[in-house]
Amino acid sequence: MLQVTGVSLQFGSKKLFEDVNLKFTKGNCYGIIGANGAGKSTLLNILTCSLQSDEGRIFYNGTDIRQLGSSYRDILGYMPQTQQLSLDLSVEDFLYYIASLKKIAKPKPVISELLHKVNMYDYRKRSLKGLSGGMKQRVMIAQALLNDPKILLLDEPTAGLDPIERRNLRNLIASISSERIILLATHVISDV
Repeated sequence: MLQVTGVSLQFGSKKLFEDVNLKFTKGNCYGIIGANGAGKSTLLNILTCSLQSDEGRIFYNGTDIRQLGSSYRDILGYMPQTQQLSLDLSVEDFLYYIASLKKIAKPKPVISELLHKVNMYDYRKRSLKGLSGGMKQRVMIAQALLNDPKILLLDEPTAGLDPIERRNLRNLIASISSERIILLATHVISDV
């Protein structure tokens, strides 16, 4: 269980969150819906420990995530909203690089399986620089799933995806949702 307790955050004079209390349980997919600028990405950044809230705490199975440290980050899969994929690497090399950062012992079968799941296997040798926006999204979804995370945070995952790939993503999420907590931040209600 992931529990957000009394989280508040202020930027300058603007209160972004005030006393937010949420509970997320395994086997469920949750939609975080709001307009652009509503704080969806900011909340996900707090959940990844990339940003500290002014007040409140977040617990995973009863333990504060700050106390869990790297063991908490090891169970996270995160796909940020913005794609910074301008590296001169192939899709496959990028995933091997991320797998090494996530300390995945035998990444080859995992990478192959994920590339098939996100329909990027045929493009695995292509440079990240030459990918369309939708292809980059699919690579970012694959990297978020590399470590078979218990908590999957997806920030605007369907941006740039065509209708077929949106459906494929929904099917992928449905197929893995029973084993993890999934949070999907979006401003597109039909995505949820």
